[in-house]
Amino acid sequence: MANHSQARKKPTPTRPDGDPHFVVEFPLSKLTVCFNINGEPGHVLRLVSDHKHSGLTVNGKLIGAPAPPGSHKHQRTYFSTITVVVDRPGARAYIEVTPKKVILDGRDRMVLPCDATVAVESGELSVAVVAGANVTVTVGGNVGFVILLHRYKNPAVYQRDHVGFYISNSKGLSPNCHGLLGMSVPVPGSGAGGDADHSSATEGAEGARATTPVLKVKQRSVPVVKKTRRLYGGTQIVDCWFARNNAAKLIDGRYEDYVVPHMFETREWQRDGGSNA
Repeated sequence: MANHSQARKKPTPTRPDGDPHFVVEFPLSKLTVCFNINGEPGHVLRLVSDHKHSGLTVNGKLIGAPAPPGSHKHQRTYFSTITVVVDRPGARAYIEVTPKKVILDGRDRMVLPCDATVAVESGELSVAVVAGANVTVTVGGNVGFVILLHRYKNPAVYQRDHVGFYISNSKGLSPNCHGLLGMSVPVPGSGAGGDADHSSATEGAEGARATTPVLKVKQRSVPVVKKTRRLYGGTQIVDCWFARNNAAKLIDGRYEDYVVPHMFETREWQRDGGSNA
């Protein structure tokens, strides 16, 4: 049984896990918002984009699996690999995490198995592996990522070994941070980071008036429904407001704007959609 206690000790304002389910906490309004990304196997998604400012970029690669019996989906997708690219004074490196191994390529190149507990440092980078449970990546002491390891001894046809990604410390990220998760990261003392207000909108329904919950995000109205999500491998359940259709109107731009060419792509988000070198 995986021990996720190390991940649970830290605040986790943003996280994708599972199929992949994203959970974003807006601390100013004390709201938790969730959404699914129904991507395509092989797509690489930009999770955190802060290359120009803090020198950090995080990308995740999707794999596919058949949907379980009775599911409304034709397939499920999971993150097979998470790559943290670091390009800042005194640290040029990348960390690649899969359910089986961690590659730290910086001053030295190290390959760490995920079935052994080990901690290593390379300059201002540190990687700590808790065997079979999680990998913690720390950059400069003020940015932390936790990658959960999900492995199956006897997987069903619709199960795949995969990883989940959690931001545990965002203090070192800039107010300009973007990406599917980075756009909502609160930056202490700056007032930056996305936030949401909850209200109710009314719409006609067969001559009657029905109430539909709506979130106001950056002057956009996002219809939502109340749902629950299981986090940390199912050890924690949270209530959240669910935004449908690949988080349409919740995220800036469209899902396709967050698909990047490869795992080491660092070009940043451009406000009119796409990336900018």
